[in-house]
Amino acid sequence: MVRWAYFLPREEIVSLHKKLGGKRGNFDPDDPSDFERARRFFFKSLLPYPVKAWYASIGYEDGIVFFVGLPVPEPRKAFTNKHASRCYKIFGRAPQRSTVVPNSLGLHWDVYDRDKKSQRLELAEYLGSDRDGDLYPFMQ
Repeated sequence: MVRWAYFLPREEIVSLHKKLGGKRGNFDPDDPSDFERARRFFFKSLLPYPVKAWYASIGYEDGIVFFVGLPVPEPRKAFTNKHASRCYKIFGRAPQRSTVVPNSLGLHWDVYDRDKKSQRLELAEYLGSDRDGDLYPFMQ
């Protein structure tokens, strides 16, 4: 199974949130509330299209991964052109192809760059989806 993923480390998600017009917070990647604001901003921006958000890490770098589109065997059928262009406008880049590591209970994924190099993505905590909603709504 192939999924399309956007992994955003702490620094990138907070700085991209500020760049795209975020108005609240100090935009400090080490501040949990600023990190949470940025995550919610991107989660809401990706709705109502299929999306799953996880707290994750690649190596020693932690952040958020957004799996976009449907989990289908044919990667090109995962989402529509409208959804793909919306994701590109939000993140400024194409998603990375990812495949689940066998016998990992779906918690380890190989994420591939354009040059076919893979990195091991480890999912830590499920944060929400288009079907389940946001499991950690931020109170203001």
